[in-house]
Amino acid sequence: MYVRTLRPVLTGTVISAYAAVLVVAGLLVTGGVDFARAASEEHLCRADTSGDERISRDEAVSAVSAFLTGSPDWDRSQVTDVVAAFLLGRTLDCPGGITVPEPQTPNGEAVIALGSGSVNDQNGRNQAQSPEIVHYYGIGETMFLRGQDDTALPWLATAWSIENDLSGATLTIAEGVKFHVVDGNDFGDLTAHDVAFSMNDANATTNPNSIHGQAGDFAGLFKEWIAVDDRTVIFDFESFDIMWKDDFLNQSGQAFSVFSKTAFDTMGEDWVRDNIVATGPYQPVEWLRDTKLVMESVPNHWKFVPRTNRIWVLEIGEPATRFAMLQTGAADVADIDPADAPQFVNGGFGVASTGDGRQEGLFFSGNLWEKFSAREGEGEGEPNETLLTRGTYVNDFPWIGDPFSTNDPGDMEEARLVRRALAIAIDRDAIVDSVLGGIGKPNMVQYFSTDHPNWDSKWDYYYDPAEARSIISGLQDANYFRGAADNSNLNGNAFEIPIYSQSGNTTIRGEIADAVAGFWADLGLETYSLKYTYRLFRPGIVGRTNVLPWITGCDQGRESTLWHEPKGLVQSSLSRGGFSCGFESPEITDFYLRMAHAPDQATATQAANEYLDYVYFWNLQPGVVTIPQDVYYNPNKIAAWDMGKSSTSKTGNYWNLELQ
Repeated sequence: MYVRTLRPVLTGTVISAYAAVLVVAGLLVTGGVDFARAASEEHLCRADTSGDERISRDEAVSAVSAFLTGSPDWDRSQVTDVVAAFLLGRTLDCPGGITVPEPQTPNGEAVIALGSGSVNDQNGRNQAQSPEIVHYYGIGETMFLRGQDDTALPWLATAWSIENDLSGATLTIAEGVKFHVVDGNDFGDLTAHDVAFSMNDANATTNPNSIHGQAGDFAGLFKEWIAVDDRTVIFDFESFDIMWKDDFLNQSGQAFSVFSKTAFDTMGEDWVRDNIVATGPYQPVEWLRDTKLVMESVPNHWKFVPRTNRIWVLEIGEPATRFAMLQTGAADVADIDPADAPQFVNGGFGVASTGDGRQEGLFFSGNLWEKFSAREGEGEGEPNETLLTRGTYVNDFPWIGDPFSTNDPGDMEEARLVRRALAIAIDRDAIVDSVLGGIGKPNMVQYFSTDHPNWDSKWDYYYDPAEARSIISGLQDANYFRGAADNSNLNGNAFEIPIYSQSGNTTIRGEIADAVAGFWADLGLETYSLKYTYRLFRPGIVGRTNVLPWITGCDQGRESTLWHEPKGLVQSSLSRGGFSCGFESPEITDFYLRMAHAPDQATATQAANEYLDYVYFWNLQPGVVTIPQDVYYNPNKIAAWDMGKSSTSKTGNYWNLELQ
């Protein structure tokens, strides 16, 4: 029997083979059955087999026993599929994908089932943390839109200019933009005064009481915004950042929504806290926090003509429930767990995406190459002579290079070669097929998409285990820590290497780590995969003491991250005291500052290319795979949904959702 390797229902925490034996033996049957029954039975549709016999107890025991004795015919995920099927009394004969159902939703309306946090607070006050979904869903609007070429397109700001010295900017605000009529109250047309009010209300510098999601980001970027007339806003930068219009003022980014100052002045802060007076193509008509949002198109919107008049967004936290809703036609669109996505794709369901695939990469912690802090000294513009603590060099681990070593001047090159070998030992295509069920793609270098027009194959990590063995075997006078590795392997250069992945709600990340560890073991290394809570792992990252390679997205690991977006802040001592990817480099600090302070996209792109060359050469953050963050729709109800691009939201451009 061949069981197709998707993520099985019983592997919420990837059960061990020993636990599987206990389940089959009846010692854990109660808990196992309860857990299995809580999931949709269709999660067991994972095989291409013939016949309709159900899985027997003997078959389940036999499968586990074969796995434990090292049979090449069984792997962990196949065994747990069989155990799950045995517990539910199901057959594993599920040819093809899930059949597209007839819609059960109201005619002329779209019902969308999304995960936790998708319907949070109905909140029309930026100070009170009006959520980003207001502009993601098209209820509110902001200054710019993201173009397909990653340029900032005009939205509420129809034009902009920037001072030659990057000290400030001017925005021209659109005319003829009407605010929504709420409870019979007409608040008139948008002016520059509404725009300035909305930003200043969110910015922690101009409003210390603000708890807006980007209050701190705005404070570090903008000084007070001033409306000089009804159509013009001016402001100075607190500190210029190339992303000011590409992210912080952009519909596809973190941004803010523009609300009516007149509504605030006339109705009061309590009223606007509970009522959204914005300008988008949709307006909420029913909003129940953490449950549902119903919104309807605004007649004669100034910019967009929504293709669907009425849209329901349902917050459904349980993935199995969203699965069942899309499968049965109770939802027209759903956010589906990536491990279950192949069943819908194979069945002919549609796919919509903002391009926001989650990149999982391999980060080699412990490589702390900055001697002094990158932050300015006590005097403005003075260098900082504060020596940085670097506690990761107590032991000489093979993947960590010490640029300050006096005993081993070749340590940096030796570690670079080791990281290179580890990177090319990974069969990324096999991980896509086995862990992601064929839905996903290889990722070469974290933060960069291989689908981007700027990508060059010179940055590819080709799969070449023979070359990887040759690199490690050929190391001369390697005196690094070998641990429990078999010293007869790899010309005596084999070593012990762990890999960490976060436990909890990131099961696929753990399976990716297991696969990477397996490929390293195939080289002849002693490997083990560590999975435990991130709360225990994080102190080592913040304190710069971690030496474990780890699988992570590391802050900007998104397929749709803009190419010219500044990268490297969390790979620099600029972020000491906070999160880090685990390594630091003075060159990366320089690349980050050049990207952040670039006057235009072309200049930032040049610095991004140099950063990419650098991290590729030193093999600091090889990518592994990209996990799709798509949503899936019933083609019997939905004709198309062009969401545009976003690096912060799974959905967008709701006005483009088109019914059959």
